[in-house]
Amino acid sequence: MNNSTNTVYVLSGYAKCAISQQGKYKPGNKHSIGLLTTDENYEDNINKLEAFIKDLGWESITFCMVETVNDISTLSNDVLVSSFLRAQQNGQSLVVNDLPITVH
Repeated sequence: MNNSTNTVYVLSGYAKCAISQQGKYKPGNKHSIGLLTTDENYEDNINKLEAFIKDLGWESITFCMVETVNDISTLSNDVLVSSFLRAQQNGQSLVVNDLPITVH
């Protein structure tokens, strides 16, 4: 992970729920996701990042966009702010939109 936790990379995309997660997400449903990481080499370590997401019960992971966030004050959403702080502390954090994109 990057030693400088000022910069967080936000990889946005989609993933399909693989296992029921306390009734919150239904297996087979696809959700938009955001992976926040301090790993400046995220492109080289994409397999490790996807393994992190799979371990949380997601599959069919696709990333569509990457943004760099250097200043937490640019985030207006409380969920993203807390995820940004978790990423700074733990090296990465996953955000999942509660509403599915596709319903099965």
